[in-house]
Amino acid sequence: MKQINTQESNLFSKSIVELKLISDRIAEGKGEEAGIFSNQHQILYILSRKDVVTPKEIIAELNIAKSNLAILAKKMIKDGQIESHKDKFNKREIYYNITPVGSQMLQEKLDNIDTVCEGDTKKVINVIAKAVEELKKLENKSASQKRRKTNAI
Repeated sequence: MKQINTQESNLFSKSIVELKLISDRIAEGKGEEAGIFSNQHQILYILSRKDVVTPKEIIAELNIAKSNLAILAKKMIKDGQIESHKDKFNKREIYYNITPVGSQMLQEKLDNIDTVCEGDTKKVINVIAKAVEELKKLENKSASQKRRKTNAI
């Protein structure tokens, strides 16, 4: 297997995850059948991008039901992958953040993606980056069309 540097590897893995998240939103959440990334791994990835994330942000990004997130978050908290805490000023507002256990689990999944996609990662990264760009354009176009239809009613 060809050795790749860590920075390239992480960029590649994150590009794969970003592509998966966008394609899932476009396909209305039916993409998990591909088996690349479970909702649990996607939540860890979302939490790894920011210090804290609200449930509302996760729900919007993954296109999952609030009740499904609550069940999954409860399990992930129990397993030590994420933590939840309340806002100091608004006790009803909940935030999630990733733990070291969750970070390790995510890194193992990202490393696994790199292993499966061995070869010239620079070419693959460029292809994925272009695909992500195009998918974002399609997603924005789709959202714009939905807004127009809603406004027309």
